[in-house]
Amino acid sequence: TSGLVTATTFSGSSLTGIDTGKVLQVKQAVKTDTASQGSTSNSYVDISGLSETITTTGSNKVFISFNVNGGTNGGYAFFVRIARVTSGTTTELCVGDAASSRVRCTTGGNSNHAAWESFYMSSEFLDSPSAGTHTYKIQWSTGTPVSHSPTMYLNRSYTDSDSAAFNRGTSQMTIMEVAA
Repeated sequence: TSGLVTATTFSGSSLTGIDTGKVLQVKQAVKTDTASQGSTSNSYVDISGLSETITTTGSNKVFISFNVNGGTNGGYAFFVRIARVTSGTTTELCVGDAASSRVRCTTGGNSNHAAWESFYMSSEFLDSPSAGTHTYKIQWSTGTPVSHSPTMYLNRSYTDSDSAAFNRGTSQMTIMEVAA
């Protein structure tokens, strides 16, 4: 029939006539082991294993997607943010507005005092860096005043007992260069 095209095979790498929105490269970091981070301040630290470096060209964008599984002791908070490091300068990305002493984060949660509880946080963001090499990281913080000693746990609950009532999860980050 007129105007009907039947495609049996095609590859995204050979698409023509598409100037924007094409995914040019994809990188992923997956963390399956557990980790913990104690905190006596509200500063952010890198989650080891959840970072990727990408080199972009022109005015291309970078799409970041992440999922983090974790828990805390005593019902303390667990805050997460995206950060980009370019030429030694760290820039926080996709965080809430400043509001007095509240912690600026991409997403966060808390385990509501349940020793067995873990929670799942995820977010997506489209960044517009300049051309160059950029390292994207997922960072965490309890955001709790120094008078407390909270601990965050990655891919596990606080008590992590050897029982079917407790989980072991995964955390991951995917970054994609997208043609602008």
